[in-house]
Amino acid sequence: MRFGRNIQEQTEIISMAPLIDIVFLMLIFFMVTTVYGALESEVDITLPTADSAVQSERNHGEIIINLREDGTILVNEQEQTIEELQSLLYRVAELFPGGAVIIRGDQAALLGRAIQVLDCCRKADIQNVSFAALDVPDGAAVAVEAP
Repeated sequence: MRFGRNIQEQTEIISMAPLIDIVFLMLIFFMVTTVYGALESEVDITLPTADSAVQSERNHGEIIINLREDGTILVNEQEQTIEELQSLLYRVAELFPGGAVIIRGDQAALLGRAIQVLDCCRKADIQNVSFAALDVPDGAAVAVEAP
């Protein structure tokens, strides 16, 4: 008695739709992360240098405030007055308790403007404030935190 099997070789079909979806999602992810990384460093600011600069971790609710040489305050590439900055910091402190502020000030920026920004942070009860500086050996932008 012969038991025959009709074995037909079937090629497995790989569905392309999920693969294309994954590729597009990865493309969108990389585009979005590149845009956010470029926003904070595109402002024309010459950062000062510091020997004691250390790399800090990024936090949720972290705001980067840019101070230009002429005293202009920029947050997310939008000019802010002191009043607008104060209301923004109040909202951030409410939404992200313990949030951080990094001040990227031009080395020729006015100290009085930086003090006004620090005062806004104090009024909003934001205690985690640091200044961005260039590390002397390799020129990488890092934060200088107060002890």
